[in-house]
Amino acid sequence: MNFFNALFPAKCVICDNLFIFEDQNLFCDECLSMINKEYVEYCSGCGSKIKNCQICFKKRIFHRIQIFKNNDRYITDLIFHFKIKGYKNLSTVIAEKIQDDLTDFVKKENIDIITYIPLDKTTLKKRGFNHLEEILKKIFPTYLIWEVVEKIKKTELQMDLSRDQRLKNLKGAFRLRDIDIKGKKVLIFDDIMTTGSTMKEVCNVVKKGKPDRVYGYVIAR
Repeated sequence: MNFFNALFPAKCVICDNLFIFEDQNLFCDECLSMINKEYVEYCSGCGSKIKNCQICFKKRIFHRIQIFKNNDRYITDLIFHFKIKGYKNLSTVIAEKIQDDLTDFVKKENIDIITYIPLDKTTLKKRGFNHLEEILKKIFPTYLIWEVVEKIKKTELQMDLSRDQRLKNLKGAFRLRDIDIKGKKVLIFDDIMTTGSTMKEVCNVVKKGKPDRVYGYVIAR
């Protein structure tokens, strides 16, 4: 234990309790312990809250999508401080939480390629990293992680828009990169699913490359 850290403990950003930190000084162990795999009822074809939704009954979006947990203040604050505030060391914390569940899913479905929701160039330059890529690099070897899709248009936050506005906002925002994914099993990774529109749009773009199957994995919904 670092003597300085013991002398000057940190305050947890969630519960405000003081704690002696080692790797990161934002979240106490008690709050981090609340971030665990839990049962989430959702449609395995698109991730919507309605199990076996009518849309996927006619035509499934994903071959299968898996969600780690329900969205709550613990996971929201953790991802916010990592993604928006730029605390890159939190990528290890998040990766450790989802590693077993995600790797089991990848092995079970025999995934060939793991990709992620891309950022537009302006946002990527501002942040300096794609948080999703950073998490994946803590779990998988780099040869499995491909940047299959690129974001060519800056978009508004989906959660503030109506359904029609969301569709218009995402139209033409993503483009398939010049990468051969034909016949491959591709997994798309995202952090928090709010409306599901972004994941669906990226899935449709990935399908243009004629993969064998497209899967999805989301940390929280």
